[in-house]
Amino acid sequence: MKIAIITDYHNKTWIWSQNYNLYIWLRRLWIDVDIINLVSPQWFKDIPWYGINIISPFSRCVQLSFGYGVMYKFPKSLKKVFRENSYDAVILWHQGLAYLYPILIKFSFSLSIIVDDLFPLYESLYSGLSFYIYNHILLSHLKDYKNLIFISDFTKFDYVKYYGNLDIKRNKTIYIWIDKINISDIVKDTLINKLWLDWKNIILNVWSEDPRKNIKMFLELARHYKGSKDMIFIRVGRKSQQSIAYINQYNLDNVLYVSGLSEEELMWLYEISNIVLSPSLLEGYGKQIFEWYLYHNFVISTKVSDVEPIFKADPCVFIINDPMLIDEYVQSIDTICKNNLTFHYSTEIQSLEKEAQEYLDFLKSI
Repeated sequence: MKIAIITDYHNKTWIWSQNYNLYIWLRRLWIDVDIINLVSPQWFKDIPWYGINIISPFSRCVQLSFGYGVMYKFPKSLKKVFRENSYDAVILWHQGLAYLYPILIKFSFSLSIIVDDLFPLYESLYSGLSFYIYNHILLSHLKDYKNLIFISDFTKFDYVKYYGNLDIKRNKTIYIWIDKINISDIVKDTLINKLWLDWKNIILNVWSEDPRKNIKMFLELARHYKGSKDMIFIRVGRKSQQSIAYINQYNLDNVLYVSGLSEEELMWLYEISNIVLSPSLLEGYGKQIFEWYLYHNFVISTKVSDVEPIFKADPCVFIINDPMLIDEYVQSIDTICKNNLTFHYSTEIQSLEKEAQEYLDFLKSI
């Protein structure tokens, strides 16, 4: 069986990690897998060490960052790739690639799409041009796909909410895991020295400052612990104007923003952190928590997506009932730090082999 995974992400951190995770574990089941990357190849000057076979339909002169920007240029290029490779199944990595349906449906391979979140369909959170583009262009064909893989039941319920019922035999929820990577001592020492992280309790938060991520709560917690010299709050990502204003207003010298980390640096940041904090108001997946958990971080998360049913009995995951109530977060942080709790990894939570086999079984069944 030969499978292609179509993706359009240029970064090699957590989103990219989902691609190589699926790639590697299908390969370990002796499946022939390619990644067809819709991003210009200059983004991959530093190819990950995983030995991934990346096919790009574009020439190196194309100066574009995301596949969306070339949606009117690549039908011919994609057709050439498919003519040169006899794939039995093609997986679109996320719902934003749904607009490829009219092109791909003409081929004889089995076609599936992975749906990670549908939040831009929430008009209470998203509106204007971004809502129009996502809803009327990128997702215009999502309802046409017969074979859907959801990364959480929460996202599956969203799909039913917006698009109607599902064929019970043609959809499946498969949780996303990553493969833990080995980190060089050079990266470890460099990052600790660069960020002055030695002898600190690190409270980590990752990714965008989208309103649903509730970053203000993260900053309010930093303000609460401002006098704690042994504690630092780190955000992976870029500052929004609102965050800059809040940090300046309260002179928060215990907040550190970092961006442009390599994948290895990010994973090492996970490894040396004490707590990863997720105060999100709305999330479609529990994948990030799985990633943090893999690196033995205590996790403090709001009761979103499928987090509670998966982790409710785990002593290393603290679930917040009210995402806007700071006292709950403080109590959890104090419990972990002041009591010097020891992380106990549950091997029952994660099964990479099971995930890969679920993908393969699902693809074979359709």
